[in-house]
Amino acid sequence: MTSLIRYDAARRALAAAHRVDEVKAIRDKAEAVRVYAKQAGDFALQNQAAEIRIRAERRAGALLVDMQTSGERQAKERGRPTKVSSPTTLPRLGITRDQSSKWQRLARMIDDATFDKAVARTKENDGELTTAGLLRAVREIVTPSEVGVEPEINVVAAELIRDIESVSRKAKLEAVVRLRSRLNPTIRKKLILALKNAKGDLEHFEAELLSDFREFPTNGKCHQRIVREIIAEQEKSDPLLSEKKALAADFKNATVREISLAEARNLVVASEWLGNLGSSEFAFGLFFGEYLAGCVCFGSTAGTKVRSSVCGSEHADKVTTLTRGCCVHWAHIHSGSFLVSAACREMSKKGYPLVISYADPAANERGVIVRSCNFLYCGETSPAEKFRRPDGKVYDARNVHLLTRDRRFGSLRYKRSRAEQKQILIEEGYEFFKDTGCKHRFVGIFGDRRTKRILRAALRWEVLPYPKREQSPEDHLQVVDLDPVPTTVAASSGP
Repeated sequence: MTSLIRYDAARRALAAAHRVDEVKAIRDKAEAVRVYAKQAGDFALQNQAAEIRIRAERRAGALLVDMQTSGERQAKERGRPTKVSSPTTLPRLGITRDQSSKWQRLARMIDDATFDKAVARTKENDGELTTAGLLRAVREIVTPSEVGVEPEINVVAAELIRDIESVSRKAKLEAVVRLRSRLNPTIRKKLILALKNAKGDLEHFEAELLSDFREFPTNGKCHQRIVREIIAEQEKSDPLLSEKKALAADFKNATVREISLAEARNLVVASEWLGNLGSSEFAFGLFFGEYLAGCVCFGSTAGTKVRSSVCGSEHADKVTTLTRGCCVHWAHIHSGSFLVSAACREMSKKGYPLVISYADPAANERGVIVRSCNFLYCGETSPAEKFRRPDGKVYDARNVHLLTRDRRFGSLRYKRSRAEQKQILIEEGYEFFKDTGCKHRFVGIFGDRRTKRILRAALRWEVLPYPKREQSPEDHLQVVDLDPVPTTVAASSGP
C-alpha cells in the first residue's frame, strides 16, 4: 500500500512539473528506487519505479521539444556556440545529448493513449518493464499487423541458412562430444546415425544448388534489375499478370501506405543485394489496386555519431536511413521514384525529415532513384574495418562489441574490452582488414519549407555534384521529372 501511495504521488508530481530540471530530479529518484528494488527483489516496486522513470523521460523530452521550438534552448547559431545565461542548457541540467535525443524521440513517437497501452502490454508480455521492451511494444502497436503473410521462398532459404549456421546447435554438439562418455549407448548410436544421414543429405542438396548456379554478372546492370528480369521470365504464365500491368499503367490506381516488416521481408529478401532487412524499423508499400508492387524500409543509422554528423547533434533525432527498397517487375517504370518520395514524406510526419541513403557500387548501384527524388550527393563513405571468420564469412568490425559480453543462460559469463575481444579473435584465426569498397552517400531533406530551410542551412556534409558516368538504358528508364507526389497516403489524391 505504501509503495502504491508513493507511486500515485510521483505521477501527480510529474504531471505538475513544468521545468526540465524538476522532471529530471523525479527521473533520477525513480531510477535510484528501481535499482534498489531490483537488488532487494521487490519486483512490483521495481516496475513502478521503472514506469515513473520512463514517464519522466518522456515528459522531459516533450519539454525539451517545446523549449527548442520557443527558442529557449537554441544555444547554437550558424554552427557556432553562443553565450547563454539561461540555466536551460543540457550540461547544466545534467542531461547528455544522447539522453536528450532519445527522450525527445520518445515524446514524438506516440500520443498518451498509445503510450499507456504500450506500458500495459510490456508488463503483460515481459513482466519486467524496460525501455527496450516498451519500444518493442510501441512498434507492435503502431506497425500494421503481420497477420496472413506467407513466407516467400527466399525468406525460407534465409531462415535455413541461420539454422545450418546455428551457434547454439554447434555449442550443443560440442558439449555432447566433450561428455560423450556419459551418453546412453542407445542415444549415442542414434546421434551418430542422425549426423551421418544429415551429412549425406547436405552433400546432395549442395550439389543440386551448385549445378545451375551463376555468379552475379559484371555487365553494368544493377543487382535488382537482373533479379527483376529473372522473375519476369519465370512469371510469364501468371494469370493475374495482365490485370497487374493494367493497374500499374496509371498512378491514379496507386496508394502508398505503411506495411508490416513481414510483408516487406518477402520482397526485400528476394530482390535486395544484401538479402535481409538490416536495421529496418518502418516499411511502406506501393499498391496498385490490391497488389503490392514495391516497398521501402527505414531504420537506424550506424550509430549516433553518424546522425550527429549530418546536421549537428541538435538535429540528430531527426535522421533516419533508407535501409532497403525494391519493386516488382510488373510495376510502373517510375514506381521506385514515386514510392521513395511518398514514403519519405510520410517519415517526415513521424519526425524524420532527414533521410540518408547509400548506393553500393558492388551491386552496380548508382543512386539513380534517390537522385530523381532530389537527394543531395555528399560524396563517398570512408573505408570500413571488417573481419573475416575462418569459415570465410565477413562481418563489420563494429560487431566485435557484441562478443564482449556473454549473458546466455541468465548470467554474465564473461566481460571483456573490445581490444581484448579483438585480440582473442585474431588468435582464433579471424582476419581484420580495411574494406576499400566505399559507397555513394546521399541525403534527402523533407517536410515543410521552414523545416527544409533550417535543415539545409545546418547541413554539415559537403554537397558535391552528382558523379559523372556513362549513360545506360537503365538511366533513361529511371531519371524522370515526376508528377507531384501526393502529400497524403493515398497516391490518387491531389497535392
